[in-house]
Amino acid sequence: MAVMIKLRLPGSNRDFESVRGLPGLAGLPLDPGFGLVPIRPRDSLYVIRTDHIDDLDRRRRLSPEIIQAYGEVRISSAET
Repeated sequence: MAVMIKLRLPGSNRDFESVRGLPGLAGLPLDPGFGLVPIRPRDSLYVIRTDHIDDLDRRRRLSPEIIQAYGEVRISSAET
């Protein structure tokens, strides 16, 4: 099952390549076709998709941008 990872990305690094470089996401096969999806842009909230995630607590310590991970759900873009 795919896993969604919710991120808080304040600042200007709000693109897929910048997110791939986060230390807490190292080694995860992020889905480039899904990309980085804004779920609440005014609060700097985004999601990415991978096929698994291990040791979430350690990954969150490495990258405080990682908020949580959960099973994939259907989402749609928000109006800004």
